[in-house]
This record gives sequence, C-alpha cells and structure tokens, in this order.
Amino acid sequence: MSKGRVIRYSVTELAWIKSNQAGISRKELANKFNAKFNRDVSEQNLHGLCKRKGWSNGRNTCFKKGQATWNKGKKGYMGPNRTSFKKGQLPHNHKPIGHERITKDGYIMIKVAEPNKFRLKHLVIWGEHHGKVPKGHCLRFLDEDRTNCSIDNLMCIPRGANATVNKRNRADTQDKDLNKAILLTETLSYHVRRVKVPGNHAKESKHGHHQPT
Repeated sequence: MSKGRVIRYSVTELAWIKSNQAGISRKELANKFNAKFNRDVSEQNLHGLCKRKGWSNGRNTCFKKGQATWNKGKKGYMGPNRTSFKKGQLPHNHKPIGHERITKDGYIMIKVAEPNKFRLKHLVIWGEHHGKVPKGHCLRFLDEDRTNCSIDNLMCIPRGANATVNKRNRADTQDKDLNKAILLTETLSYHVRRVKVPGNHAKESKHGHHQPT
C-alpha cells in the first residue's frame, strides 16, 4: 500500500481484529486478516492499529530468568560462518609493506611494517642514505614537490634557517638549483649568527615550512 495512505477498516474488520489478535504475532494476524477480507495490510499497519486501540496480544517476548539465549554456545555474536575471518587470514583491504598513500598535506606515507605502521617517505629515503634527521633540523624539497622523494631532491637544514627562508628569502622558485643556493646561503648565515653571539642558545623556531620530521 502507498506510504502515508490512511488505512480504513470496516466495523466488521475491526471487530474481527480485536477478537483474533490475542496470542498470535502481528505477522500471523496480518496473514489471517488479508486472507479473510481479501486485503493487503502489512503487519506494521496492524501493529500500529492494535497499539492505538490498546489491544495487547498478551505475548511476552522478553527473556525470562533461566531462559537460554538464541546464540548460546555460538562463537562470536553471529557465530562462525563461511564468510568469517579465519586465523591468519588477511582482510580484503590489507595493504602490503611498501604501499604508499598521499596525506591531505601532499606528503607520501609508506607502509614500513605490519600491521599498519606508516612513515613519511622522504624521512625513510633520507634515513636510508644519511640516518635519522638531526634534532633541530628538517628536510626541504628542492623543487618544492612533496611527492618527489628522491635523495637528490632532499636537503637537511636547521629549523632556524628554515624559518628565515620562509619569512624573508623564500626558496620556492621554479629553479631547483637556485632554491638550493638560497637554502645553503641561509644555512651559512644561521651558523654565522650563532657563532657571533656568545652564549646564544635560544630555542630554534619551529615555524616556517610546515613539514613533519
């Protein structure tokens, strides 16, 4: 029947429903009612009618004390079946070691271990050639392409120099060699400033080129 359509019952039908609804399910009631009166009324509609009229079928579907549940003795919520995972079986969306994905910031993450350990690819590549990035330093992409993780496109500089580059002397041209020259110049200036100011151990800025290390 059409959703939202008002279902009308005759006096005879209502009397029959009231007299026959007790002790049986609403589904069974619907089947009997439709067969007797040649109607097409769903069990939900009859359930709503009986609820509005206050006609209880007297059935108690609650679990009783000491009553065994339907899944007693079954393993898991639904019990094992042919689609259940077996020991050692990998899920359909399992990614092998070496699988890569792009972060929302444009960096490449690469899977390095099971079950689901990922690291930034440029840090992995750098580590394979030079070891861990020193504390207080970060990596720059010389061509400004965060997906180009080749070792000759990566440069390690102090974060203090990186902050200066991003504020005043941006190394973001289309010339990779010019960008490298800018980074080298600012790195040298950074070290010179630290040598000229005795006792200057101020904490280096972590602002600038926002990339995780």
